[in-house]
Amino acid sequence: MRVIKGLVLIGLGFKVMVLGLWWWDSVAHAERPAKAPEAAESASAIVPGDLLARSRGFRDLLDAVRQRGAELDEREQAIKARTAALDALEKTVAEEVARLEGLVGKGAAPAAVEAGAPAPALDAGVAVGVTKIYESMKAEEAAPILDRLDDATAKAILARMKEKQIGAILAAMNRDRAVALTKALAAGS
Repeated sequence: MRVIKGLVLIGLGFKVMVLGLWWWDSVAHAERPAKAPEAAESASAIVPGDLLARSRGFRDLLDAVRQRGAELDEREQAIKARTAALDALEKTVAEEVARLEGLVGKGAAPAAVEAGAPAPALDAGVAVGVTKIYESMKAEEAAPILDRLDDATAKAILARMKEKQIGAILAAMNRDRAVALTKALAAGS
């Protein structure tokens, strides 16, 4: 942003320099009048109406550049605010995922898992909420987490997702695990 402003100001400086040289050249080649009435004519030759129009044009251009700079500053502030909001949201999602991983880790009793008992099915309301969390994650982040969940839980979560997201998550998972979940999803459909 500052680079663009600098380049615009350099361009304006160059135009001012050219106008100054043009004016100096017109002054150097102007004939000096001997009479007072001709002095008014020479003054009009030194500062022609064209130069005044150009200086107004430069003022207008400078005002337009300043206005555009202010607009760009406002957009930059809006982008910074959005970035901060997205960072906060990303942090919240990461904390929620960590919390849910802890709940999933504590939810299954080790003795029941070792005995081969199926994990309890997710409540429909909980499954929808968990699915939304996994949908908001990138496939590369969600795949390792789903990889560690039992088949029933992973299937319940994936079954509520869109096909495109399921494909991206399965592509990022361990192949054997992706095959098993694909079979489970196909059997459940």
